[in-house]
Amino acid sequence: MSSPDQSLRERCKKFTAIVSRLNLQTLNKRQRQVAELRIAGLSLQAIGERLGVSSERVYQIEARLKTRARLATRGSIQYLP
Repeated sequence: MSSPDQSLRERCKKFTAIVSRLNLQTLNKRQRQVAELRIAGLSLQAIGERLGVSSERVYQIEARLKTRARLATRGSIQYLP
């Protein structure tokens, strides 16, 4: 396995661990799509191409999901729109 593939798998695994704290039903459609595709192991670029958005936009959605999961874990929030 090449280093980029291994790195992608590690990042997806970390993302899965973080996002597993969220109830996917509380996410909007686009957030749910990004989460599901990222968990499946796709890169930001591949997700962007599949959804018709830039990889930067996918990165922003992913970052927002991570923040939301961390806040939910701390118990500071129950739900962020």
